[in-house]
Amino acid sequence: MSSDHSFNSFIKRIYGKRESIFTCCVGENETGKTDFNLLQMERIHDLGIGYRFGSNMKSLKADFEIDFIEDFETLEKTCRMLNPNPKKYGLKKYFFFGSEIGKWAPRDQAWRNTEFIERLQTVRKYGLSMLTDAIDRVDARVLNKRFFAGLFEKPFKNNPKFATYEDWTTGQKTTFKNIPKTKIEYDTYETANFYMAPQVPEDAIIPLNESHKIVKEYRETGSWKKAGVTTQQGKRELFKVLDYHYTHCLSTIHEEPSDKAVVESASTE
Repeated sequence: MSSDHSFNSFIKRIYGKRESIFTCCVGENETGKTDFNLLQMERIHDLGIGYRFGSNMKSLKADFEIDFIEDFETLEKTCRMLNPNPKKYGLKKYFFFGSEIGKWAPRDQAWRNTEFIERLQTVRKYGLSMLTDAIDRVDARVLNKRFFAGLFEKPFKNNPKFATYEDWTTGQKTTFKNIPKTKIEYDTYETANFYMAPQVPEDAIIPLNESHKIVKEYRETGSWKKAGVTTQQGKRELFKVLDYHYTHCLSTIHEEPSDKAVVESASTE
C-alpha cells in the first residue's frame, strides 16, 4: 500500500466502524512509531471519523485540538461527558494516542494493571478509541484480541516509511511501503507518562482562570454586561467552566446531564 488514497481507505476501514477501536504499533526506538500514530490520528480527523482527540504527549501541535490527558480517570470522565447516553444520541468517538503503553501497562509488573484492565471494557462503551505504541514488554492481558483490533509493526530503523499491520479480527495482513510524515509537530524526546488517577497534590490551589472570573462576576451581579462581556460570550464562558468541572472535579459521573437545565441557566440575563 503506497498511495494516499489507499491509506485513507485503510484508515476508514479500520477506524470508521461504529464500535470502539484499539490498535498498537510496536518497534524499536527510532523506527517511526510516534510519527506513524500521529499520521493516523491526523487522517482520522481529516476524514471526519473522530469527534474529539487527546494524548498523553504534551508537546503536540496540530491544526485541530488535541487534549493533553495523563491519567485514566480524566480520560474516562471526558469520554462519559462526550457520550452521556450513546444508545439515545449515538456514539461520538474520542481518539486517544497513548504513547509508550509498555511503561504504564508493563508485563513485568502485572499487578499494576489490574484496575486498568477492569475499566478498559467499560470506558470503550463511551466512545474511547486508542492508538498506542510500545517497544515491547506490554502486559499480554492488555495487548490482546479482547481489547485490540490489530497490531502494527515497525521493524526497520533505516526505513521508517515501512510498516505492517495484522488485523486480529480477520487475520488480514497489510504492508505499508511509503508512509508520509505527519504534519503534527511533537518533541521526539518527550517522555510521556500515564497514571490511573490525576497527579495533583490534595492541597494544591488551582487559580481561578479568566473564564471562572467572568462567571463569578456574573453570579455576583446577575448581568453579563456588568461582567464585562456580551451575553453570547458569557454563555460560552459558562459552558467552558461547566465542561471543566464535569471533566476535572466530579469524582464520578453516573447520571445523564440535563441539557435543558444547562441551557435555561445559560440563557438567563
